[in-house]
Amino acid sequence: MSKTDLSISMERATVYSLLFALPIGFLLGWLYTLRWGFEKLRFGFDIFFGGLFDFLLVFILGIIVHELIHGITWMIAGNKPFSAIKFGVLWKSLTPYAHCKEPLQVNAYRIGAAMPAILLGLLPAVTAILNGNGWAIVFGIVFITAAGGDMVILWLIRNVEKNKFVEDHPSKAGCYVLDENLIA
Repeated sequence: MSKTDLSISMERATVYSLLFALPIGFLLGWLYTLRWGFEKLRFGFDIFFGGLFDFLLVFILGIIVHELIHGITWMIAGNKPFSAIKFGVLWKSLTPYAHCKEPLQVNAYRIGAAMPAILLGLLPAVTAILNGNGWAIVFGIVFITAAGGDMVILWLIRNVEKNKFVEDHPSKAGCYVLDENLIA
């Protein structure tokens, strides 16, 4: 009876997350600029970051929604009750989290890990590339970057077979891959 640890410290995850998320953010900004021009992108940055209170409000609410998306997706994809999801902040690394306290099939875990980047990052960014909304492209880039840690987790579990179950790590970025004998 064993479980394989596929996790890294939150501090390392923060550094690695930039390696995953920033190139995607730059690509989305570049695509937006090709279609709508740099001035419109700059204007979007000015609006998004223009007022400190407005920025902090959008950012904090966005992070809360990001974590709720994890939890709700794990509930739906993993067929888990709300009581199986824990929300909080790791104050040492200032990292908000959603944590599933019960094992999940790895694909449900993957879907839950990816969904905030899709809904808060890619969807607004692609919409902005299509319609020219400068605020939305910046919002998308910011929340793609905020999902960088999730991208690191998806990378860590890239080779886990789809029939395996995983247990979300309680304090690190990643999970344990469970031996079949540990699944109850």
